[in-house]
Amino acid sequence: AQKYNKYLHIMGNRNSFAKTDTDATFMRMKEDAMKNGQLKPAYNIQYGTDSEFVTWATVGPQPTDTTTLIPFLQELERYTNKRYCNVVADSGYESEENYLYLETNQQSSFIKPSNYEKSKTRKWKQDIGRRENMTYLADADAYLCAQGRKLTVTKEFIRKSKTGFHSQITHYSCENCKG
Repeated sequence: AQKYNKYLHIMGNRNSFAKTDTDATFMRMKEDAMKNGQLKPAYNIQYGTDSEFVTWATVGPQPTDTTTLIPFLQELERYTNKRYCNVVADSGYESEENYLYLETNQQSSFIKPSNYEKSKTRKWKQDIGRRENMTYLADADAYLCAQGRKLTVTKEFIRKSKTGFHSQITHYSCENCKG
């Protein structure tokens, strides 16, 4: 039990740690030669640039980029006294929490949507079940599908992320659809 408690203390709010480097977290590598999704102890390095110059860098234990943007920007501003008006990032940083943070801080976000490549395909555009392909009826808080059927709110709940951010999730359903 004492050994287990020691491991929990070392791990902190992470999901894992490496015994050979207790600051490292197990992560899936993009360049996995075996293509078997092997986990390896690693760090997540973030860096920001301005006119081809590195302006800030951080190293952290987060296995995904989604939760690194806000702490990165906060540290950048705290140590350099500079807040960038435009924030450009790849799809790994896309989240409601990040968009809301940038909007609250009057920063323009240029984050590639995670579904951008798929959304350009014919299959995606013709999928009548996708919310993006429906008409939103703001006055009724409902969607209208390609077959003219109305999807109404059936469930709402709050989801809390690992960072403590609360998102309101709304489910819509159609009473007339089969399947």
